[in-house]
Amino acid sequence: MAPITSPRLYSIPQAAEHLGCCRDHVYTLISAGQLAVTDISGPGAKRPKSRIPEDSLVAYIRSRTTQAASA
Repeated sequence: MAPITSPRLYSIPQAAEHLGCCRDHVYTLISAGQLAVTDISGPGAKRPKSRIPEDSLVAYIRSRTTQAASA
């Protein structure tokens, strides 16, 4: 049986640091549907505990990366 590997999850501040932006911008990206978010809060929690999967950050970065034009 293969070992289970969990995707790395980033908090909002960690994602902001990874992207080099502020937390508000990360929330804007989430609201716009450009970053996926996972709620890891327990049952009955009063507030969500949002985490961003690493693959969502990587996909966002790839979608925003452009190649330099050849001269």
